[in-house]
Amino acid sequence: GGFGGGGTDKPYNLTFGVQIRNLLNRTNEGLPIGNLSSPLFGFANSTAGGFGPFGGGGGGNSGNRRIDLQLRFSF
Repeated sequence: GGFGGGGTDKPYNLTFGVQIRNLLNRTNEGLPIGNLSSPLFGFANSTAGGFGPFGGGGGGNSGNRRIDLQLRFSF
């Protein structure tokens, strides 16, 4: 039990975990425009993909803030 992976003498164990992605909720910009003749050269005009293979459940492509909570009870 616990974080060390060692055993414990207690019959029950409760573990709480938090995982936060993009805590400050900043915009994740996509790749910049590479066409030299474009007035937007060097600027991104889209957002990057989300977290994980399907956008991470946050909806859309922007990789918005995501907070995962985990509670584990072992006996």
